[in-house]
Amino acid sequence: MDVPTVRNAITGREAIRVMLVDDNVDSLVSVGRLLRVLGYDVRAVCDGLEALSCAAEFRPDVALIDLSLPGLDGCDVARRLRALDATRDTRLIAMTGWATKEHESRTREAGFDLHLVKPLSVNVLTNALSGGSG
Repeated sequence: MDVPTVRNAITGREAIRVMLVDDNVDSLVSVGRLLRVLGYDVRAVCDGLEALSCAAEFRPDVALIDLSLPGLDGCDVARRLRALDATRDTRLIAMTGWATKEHESRTREAGFDLHLVKPLSVNVLTNALSGGSG
């Protein structure tokens, strides 16, 4: 299934598709609004099972995934996304309050490309979305 192309209103280039997954509605709404204002094509969902369904249809370039989710936790979501052809190469970014080396190791083992600790600054977020290390 082809995903409709959304153009960035400022650059005119194809917008980066971002799937935002967080069970904190305030975070989901505020980060989603920020990303849309910055020109990203955003889909926001509240739990792990919704994320899998959304990803299959939306085919995100990047997925920002909270680790503490109802249903499937963020690491389970990452493992499943890595197993699907449509999302195997999606850039997966964990966004969490968990900041220990053990948590970073856990996210890396689950297939995340990057582990970011909340709260995220705009600069860290946009750098991570553009392929940087956060």
